[in-house]
Amino acid sequence: MTRASKAKKTASASADGMRLNRFIARSGIASRRNCDAGIRNGMVTVNGRLIINPAEKISAGDLVLWDGASVTLPDLFVAVMNKPSGYETTMNESAARPISQLSVGMPRGAAPVGRLDIRTGGLILWSNDGELVYRLTHPKWRIEREYSLILAKPPEKEAVEKMRKGVYIAPREFSKPKSVEKTGPKTLNVVLTTGRNREVRRLSKFSGIPLIGLERVRFGPIQLEDLERGKWRILNAEEIASLCKAVRLDR
Repeated sequence: MTRASKAKKTASASADGMRLNRFIARSGIASRRNCDAGIRNGMVTVNGRLIINPAEKISAGDLVLWDGASVTLPDLFVAVMNKPSGYETTMNESAARPISQLSVGMPRGAAPVGRLDIRTGGLILWSNDGELVYRLTHPKWRIEREYSLILAKPPEKEAVEKMRKGVYIAPREFSKPKSVEKTGPKTLNVVLTTGRNREVRRLSKFSGIPLIGLERVRFGPIQLEDLERGKWRILNAEEIASLCKAVRLDR
């Protein structure tokens, strides 16, 4: 055995019996979809044996390599950030103002959960657990997202009712909020269980309610509260447990 192979880390006891794709996704290397593709394309070996079945079960002590690098489970990291308007939800450093500029201090593999468009501020979650990220963003789990809408003028009653009933925001793409509540003369709170691209803005446009500002204030059970703009904090154990419970994930 070479010195290099001795340095490679093996799967811990917590990974015993775990599906290969889930194990790699949890490592933070890639999303579950990309993990499945990588496994099928021959990027993964287990104890030196090429595995192309994403559902293959692994055992504690197995040496799993992704493109030659050992795969291990990191400590679970989940954080909440108060994103300022003007930052793009991308990790691409070539972007003008990528959100990664605000993630200094986060562990390797941490990534934003879903997206907020460049003009929208507020709550965005981060995690290094690929499976948790996948479930929180997949429509199957219907995780609530709550938004605060700042309007150009007091909305017409008919327009608010139209938004409540739902509208087509694109051909064959219908959006119906879980709730729409007036919170002030020129403010609304909207709760959605879908995370389509620019959904709230399109929903407002086709309901006849012009926006001048948009903030996300809640994602599932996690609320923004008084977190300073541009800052992030690690979720406590109770908050993480509530997120995992919402998507039936045992952590």
